[in-house]
Amino acid sequence: MLIQFTVENFLSFKGETVFSMLASSDDRHPSHIIQDKTGKPISILRTAAIYGPNASGKSNLIEAISFAHDLILNGTKSGQAIQLNPFKLSKKNLASPSRFEFIIKHKGVVYSYGFVVNSKIVLQEWLFATPEKKELRYFERDKSNFDFGPSFTGNTAKKKQFINFVAQGTRPNQLFLTQSVDQNVEAVKPIVNWFKNVLTIVPAESIYNSLEMGVHKNKEFTKFLGDFLRAAGTGIEEIVTEELDVDIDKLFRGADESIKSKFRDKIADLEKNAALILTVPFGGRFVIASKEKGKPVVVSLKTKHQSDFNGSVQFNIEEESDGTQRLINLIPTLFELRNRAEIVFLIDELDRRLHPLLTKMFLQSVLECCDEQKKSQVIFTTHDTNLLDLDILRRDEIWFIEKDSQGASHPYSLAEFKIRPDLKIGKGYLHGRFGAIPFIGNLNSIQHSHTG
Repeated sequence: MLIQFTVENFLSFKGETVFSMLASSDDRHPSHIIQDKTGKPISILRTAAIYGPNASGKSNLIEAISFAHDLILNGTKSGQAIQLNPFKLSKKNLASPSRFEFIIKHKGVVYSYGFVVNSKIVLQEWLFATPEKKELRYFERDKSNFDFGPSFTGNTAKKKQFINFVAQGTRPNQLFLTQSVDQNVEAVKPIVNWFKNVLTIVPAESIYNSLEMGVHKNKEFTKFLGDFLRAAGTGIEEIVTEELDVDIDKLFRGADESIKSKFRDKIADLEKNAALILTVPFGGRFVIASKEKGKPVVVSLKTKHQSDFNGSVQFNIEEESDGTQRLINLIPTLFELRNRAEIVFLIDELDRRLHPLLTKMFLQSVLECCDEQKKSQVIFTTHDTNLLDLDILRRDEIWFIEKDSQGASHPYSLAEFKIRPDLKIGKGYLHGRFGAIPFIGNLNSIQHSHTG
């Protein structure tokens, strides 16, 4: 579970910026709180909705988490620059490093992990763990100097020697956490597994990678997807897959022979029950799946609609509306929330291309998917003011982001405001009561300027 994320000097975040999922004393919707009593007891929110005008920094918050996530899991190559994007509206910030810190709870242990980097090197890095009440220092790093706690190195000389060896082999532009997991250091595996298997980022234009194969092989997933699409009034009666022969010349029509040859080799190397996602040069997505017996096949997603003349009619997924396609790629998150003990989704622009009633239906389904035993969370950005309703969300689940006069983004929670329980939050927000709305200039002046 994500407890808190801090970022400084990255994209539109100039100074230290904190986003917290800790629950307040608000007594509404107690089921929206994860009461985790393992290890150090803590109350964490299941959801957070982030509002703000265009270019306020909503997506930048998710991008900051995504940057740190990618650096941790993929690292850097020797001599490669760290692809930072510092706050550009301040000369001082352009020359300053960027800071990222996560506080999470995973399998009963609270971890505090963070790092400070510039485009060339890791300047600082730290990891602390709190399995019970007492915080344990795992490691602290100052450039190439490391200081390890006994709970990290253990008591044997051999283990201490091994940890020091890993530290000495860590390049200046590489995170020690990344190097440690590559070197099979046991102590870091739980937190790295959280970044790898729990934290899941869903960009605004994302496609669910396992969609075709999920429908192709998982009956429970297919039924869940079809049931939701019918309930959402999309007109889709069923979602199925179709197997087609692999024809590289047809799939890569117009491409150079060298490109075709490269993909022939990739397909030939497919292991049994594996799948390969291809995006062809002229646009389009294809999933090629191997089979136990026989040649690999192209797995194509189809929807079925009821006709008035010949039963059901199949449509290609591309023939569905943009909103329906967006919904089809979002529904799997609900399935994972139902079936995973812990997962954290960060969804950018949840309401993108969706009718407000569908967005509300999706959020209500999110909250229904999470029972008391689940440690899952959904954090999303949105413009849909229909969700600004205290019958749907708690005050501490509603966040706003706005920019100051210097162009720096600042997030803050509705819990910081004293409001009446019966206040129409959506109406108050649009009237500017909570800030984080666009400043609309005089359109007449634009018209006069153009005609003049």
